[in-house]
Amino acid sequence: MKRIVMLTCPKAEDVCTGGGCFAALNGRTKAFAPYRGEEVEVLAFMKCSGCGHFPGEDKGLDEKVQDILDRHPDTVHLGICCCHDAKEKELCPEIEAVCRIFESHGISVVRGTHSLF
Repeated sequence: MKRIVMLTCPKAEDVCTGGGCFAALNGRTKAFAPYRGEEVEVLAFMKCSGCGHFPGEDKGLDEKVQDILDRHPDTVHLGICCCHDAKEKELCPEIEAVCRIFESHGISVVRGTHSLF
C-alpha cells in the first residue's frame, strides 16, 4: 500500500475544494496513474502556512512538517497551486523549502495531483 500526502497552497482555498485532487486519486489518473491497481492511504491533505512562512522560522509550519514526517508517507504530491508561476511551473520558495525537508527524509515528492507539472 502506498501512503501519500497531498500538499496545497492556502491561496487556492478561494477557488479549490480539493475535489480535483481526490477525483484524480480515486480514478488513478494524472499524477496518480502509477498507483493503478494499488491500494493508497491518504495520510494528510496539508496546506503550507502561506507566503513568507518558511520552515525553521514558523512554529506552526514546523509542527505540520513534523506531523507529516511522523506519519512516514512514501510520497508527497504537490498541487498545481504550489507553483509561484503557473505558466513557468516554478514552485514557490516556501514549498521548495518544505519539499527539501521531505526529500532529505527519503520521501519522494511528485509535482502533480490532477495536473502534471
